[in-house]
Amino acid sequence: MTDKKRGGKTKYSLPQHWRSTAAALLVLFALIGGSCARYVLFVSQTVYQESTSHLSELVHQSDDMLNQLFSRNRMILHLWGGLLEIASSEEQIRSGMDKMQKEIDCAALYFLASDGSCMTQDGEKSSLGSQTGLGTHLSDGEDVVVNAALPGKPQMLVFVCPEAKGTYRGFAYDAIAVAYYNDTVLSAIDSSAFDGAAHSYVIYSDGRVVLDSNADSDDPVYNLLAELRGNSDLSEKKFDALSDDFAQGRNGSMMLTLRGTRYYLVYENMGIQDWIMLGLVPVSVVNAGMDTLWRRTVEIVVVIACLLMVLLITLIVHRSRDALRRRDTEILYRDELFTRLSRNVDDVFLMMDAETSRVDYVSPNIERLLGVPLEQVQQDIRALRALHPKDSPDHDKNFFEGIQCGEQCEWNADYAHQQTGERRWFHIVAMGSEVAGRTKYILVMSDRTADRKINQALSEAVAAAEAASRAKSTFLSNMSHDIRTPMNAIIGFTTLAVSNIDNQERVKDYLTKTLSSSRHLLALINDILDMSRIESGKLQLEETEVNLPEMLHDIKTIVSGQIHAKQLELYMDALDVTDEDVYCDRTRMGQILLNLLSNAIKFTPAGGTVSVRVRQFAGTVRDCAQYEFRVRDNGIGMSPEFAQKIFEPFERERTSTVSRIQGTGLGMAITRNIVEMMGGTIKVQTEKNRGTEFIICLPLRVQNCSRREEKIAELAGLKALVVDDDFNTCDSVAKLLTRVGMRAEWTLSGREAVLRARQSIELGDPCRAYIIDWRLPDMNGIEVTRQIRSLNDDTPIIILTAYDWSDIEVEAKEAGVTAFCSKPMFLSDLRDTLLTAIGHTQTAAQDILPGKNADFRGRHILLVEDNELNREIAVAILHEYGFLVDTAENGAVAVEKIRTSDPGRYDLVLMDVQMPVMDGCTATRRIRALKDPARAAVPIVAMTANVFEEERKRAFDCGMNGFLSKPIVIEELIDALKDIIH
Repeated sequence: MTDKKRGGKTKYSLPQHWRSTAAALLVLFALIGGSCARYVLFVSQTVYQESTSHLSELVHQSDDMLNQLFSRNRMILHLWGGLLEIASSEEQIRSGMDKMQKEIDCAALYFLASDGSCMTQDGEKSSLGSQTGLGTHLSDGEDVVVNAALPGKPQMLVFVCPEAKGTYRGFAYDAIAVAYYNDTVLSAIDSSAFDGAAHSYVIYSDGRVVLDSNADSDDPVYNLLAELRGNSDLSEKKFDALSDDFAQGRNGSMMLTLRGTRYYLVYENMGIQDWIMLGLVPVSVVNAGMDTLWRRTVEIVVVIACLLMVLLITLIVHRSRDALRRRDTEILYRDELFTRLSRNVDDVFLMMDAETSRVDYVSPNIERLLGVPLEQVQQDIRALRALHPKDSPDHDKNFFEGIQCGEQCEWNADYAHQQTGERRWFHIVAMGSEVAGRTKYILVMSDRTADRKINQALSEAVAAAEAASRAKSTFLSNMSHDIRTPMNAIIGFTTLAVSNIDNQERVKDYLTKTLSSSRHLLALINDILDMSRIESGKLQLEETEVNLPEMLHDIKTIVSGQIHAKQLELYMDALDVTDEDVYCDRTRMGQILLNLLSNAIKFTPAGGTVSVRVRQFAGTVRDCAQYEFRVRDNGIGMSPEFAQKIFEPFERERTSTVSRIQGTGLGMAITRNIVEMMGGTIKVQTEKNRGTEFIICLPLRVQNCSRREEKIAELAGLKALVVDDDFNTCDSVAKLLTRVGMRAEWTLSGREAVLRARQSIELGDPCRAYIIDWRLPDMNGIEVTRQIRSLNDDTPIIILTAYDWSDIEVEAKEAGVTAFCSKPMFLSDLRDTLLTAIGHTQTAAQDILPGKNADFRGRHILLVEDNELNREIAVAILHEYGFLVDTAENGAVAVEKIRTSDPGRYDLVLMDVQMPVMDGCTATRRIRALKDPARAAVPIVAMTANVFEEERKRAFDCGMNGFLSKPIVIEELIDALKDIIH
């Protein structure tokens, strides 16, 4: 409200927004009123249409029923007329009429004259009264329906048929008629609708009532038009329109008030003469349900309108309050938003007075980020200084000094979190600003700890990548050295061999050393290739039948040269091995043991000892046994730190001793991976300068079906003496002797062995077998043999040794040694040696020397090889075995030679896989596609340096019959040729 003073009086005027609100209210009320009026009109019209439609349907139904009654009686009258024509006597007519009257349940049947007189079938005469136009209708031959009232009888409706004329009982008639009482006719009209409140009329077009459903009332209606004119609210115009509708036979409806009651009036032309069917129903009866709905609707509309007005008024009342609160709310929202943000972001906001250093505001996240209580900072800004270490130059520095309004200063600082002690890094921005005439400092402290840690992690990742790069470079440097070393030897010794070609002994020595260096180089390459395949998951184990004694003896033969060259002692023995035949990957098993033995030999100085011991334990899986392999040396050992990472690739301990030893650092990584693939474990026990022991445990499936007879009948119950300085060897061999049926004793001394031999002879229980180790601490096995033979004891004596006995064989035989047996000793070795010693002839070993029994003379081979040197070597080898050899430098030449050769000329094609012009696989496919079957079916064997399984599969997929790896091993080549060339 505002006030204005004019002439000493105060005048009040509404504010502009109130005046606009009032105008809006008026418009709203007008809209609501107009909408309500339109709604009322719509509802009224709908109610009227629905009510008159329903009433018209009822009138139409009554009309249909009367028309059906009319049609039925006209049919009856025509049937009666037919009866009169065929009846032969009056009695027959009377009888038929009686029967007809009973069937149709009418009031009477009449013979009717044109003057209205009539006679029943019983001869009773009466008169229907003077009916206007009756004679005319009869003379025209029209069927007619008339009202009649006989004395003493109720009103009747008579249906007249003028077609029948004649005389009955002397009465001349012009028509026949059937009469029904009005009540009977009205009962046919269903007037039960609206609980009997509806009135039904049948009238003539001039208003005369033919039928009245309310005829029993005290005030009957004889002419409906007269009744409506005198007692209704119809205007003259509406009345004339209604009379005109009746006269013209039109249908219609209207609403009127008759004798104070509001009615719906519905009328319909019946089509019977000029009759009109009319229905009159009180509006209150028809609209009883609609009125209730209407009242409820009006009430709801009124309530809604009132609520809208109340709501609008309430909104207007609160509008001013809302306008006043809006600014406060916005301020509160901004404060709350800032508070929420400041709690969750990693930025501390602080405002302080430049003159008093009083803190005006500090964000609540300061306690989370810096560990300083919010209240402490609010009381004294100097609480932040405690975050700096006391010896820090920033501890007492005033960073706000010199900052003017509109200026800012930035710096970085690290703080110690006061609660956790964690070191955190912040970037700080200080700004000068003027607020309400006072200078304020705004401080924003952004936590950059996470960014710093990410940068640090990135730096560490870069350092790790650089370290990996350096490791790769180191590995390449080591590989360069390790590969060049044997290569230098190969080139140097080959050059020396060429220079001394006439000196056979020197050439043999040089070539032997060249072969050794070549094998070492091949081992280096295989180590690298195997490591890459193991890491990529492509290496697969191939399980085959393996004899453990045979495998270990072969390994001993392989390393014996290295053992002899370094002047080392090699001990190999087996303990409690009852199952010698197993299933495993022999190549990988040999690779494991050779890697470990090579390391032991490599890192053991001259004069040292290397030992291999295999032992069997009971397995946890059916048909499997647990085998333990221990490879031990007394060499330089390893540091505990390096022992923890010895199985990692490319790892070699860097010491002055180890640095002079060749190697890739891959052998132990390969060994561990193969052991794990075989389901086993590997451990290392080592001590610096005391030696190293590797312990491998492998579960191996036993070949139960391959076990041979163990007992030796000739030696059953006889005594044997085992002589060895190792307790475990003595115990193991004694158990083996027990298994072949002998009684076993053992001793660790050669002298004691001689003493026991003498005592046994004296006691009459001589030993029937001696098993004596060659190298005993007090005397060697040959000397022990001499002393036993000096007792006139001819018992078989077997020398047990881990070395090549060829150098001592002559001396040993002269001393009386019966046989030799190689360590490690297994049951099969012991049994075969004992049988040989007691004179049993063993089956001669099959000669497996390559080409010994093979006869390839006259066989023709096509050698396909792009490398001239390789061709020369292969041709020379094949010529040694009698082959006739043709050569081709690539696949295209080979295909052409096969295509143009005589069928069957070539018995075999040795096909290199990787060649220029056309590779071996493509050439094989071309050969297999030749039209001549003999040429297309020639056997083809692949030769390739790529020995991986996928290369083998590709060779067989393209149609090859065999696969050989390069460099070619002569034994494998001859075996393959034997299998293919029959």
